[in-house]
Amino acid sequence: MTRVVIIGLGAHSREIAEILRNRKLHGDAVEVIGFVSNDQEARVQTVDGLPVLGDWTWFEGVDRSEISVISSSGFPEVRKPIVERAKSIGLSFANAIFPGVYVSPDAAIGEGVVIYQNGVVCRGSSVGDHSLLNVGAIVSHDTKLERLSTINPGVNLAGNVSIGEGCYLGIGCSVIQCVTIGPWTIVGAGAAVISDLPANVTAVGVPARVIKIREKGWHEQLTSSAGK
Repeated sequence: MTRVVIIGLGAHSREIAEILRNRKLHGDAVEVIGFVSNDQEARVQTVDGLPVLGDWTWFEGVDRSEISVISSSGFPEVRKPIVERAKSIGLSFANAIFPGVYVSPDAAIGEGVVIYQNGVVCRGSSVGDHSLLNVGAIVSHDTKLERLSTINPGVNLAGNVSIGEGCYLGIGCSVIQCVTIGPWTIVGAGAAVISDLPANVTAVGVPARVIKIREKGWHEQLTSSAGK
């Protein structure tokens, strides 16, 4: 039996709990035991019938070898410090993949990965550690997602696409075949990416064009909410 703690209390937390509950209904040996959050404004004791166990100090009083965790944040820059903190105290990571999602036997799935309903991960693809594929996201053949990617609902990635670490692809955007998107780049909702994008930019439109350039490491400055 895999006992899972979800780190966070937002909407994704509830949805991840639902995914794991559905996996249990389909015969998987998995049990969600509750949520951990450092959000002091969240004065709640339960979420969707599951207990809020406390803040990160809760892990100090349990056998960490008997539990796995998963970060529920939808934002790569928030997910990264949560994952690093969890690793630093020796926690292992669970995946949350909705029953019936098509993942090719030839695809590679990392740890801490979330895949929502109607997702597709095709032959030869890989989904890096702590990536999140929201509802209806399609990853075509031989496409590579590096760690901490967020692929929002309805995103279509064609074959042989390369998505760098920490990328955030907005709802309904599309990326044509053989395109590379550099690390920590944001693609706006509904955009059509038809050529390579560099790291640390924001691109929007049809076709997608760069509208903002960030300094390298911009995401490192946005980590104060780690653990929420």
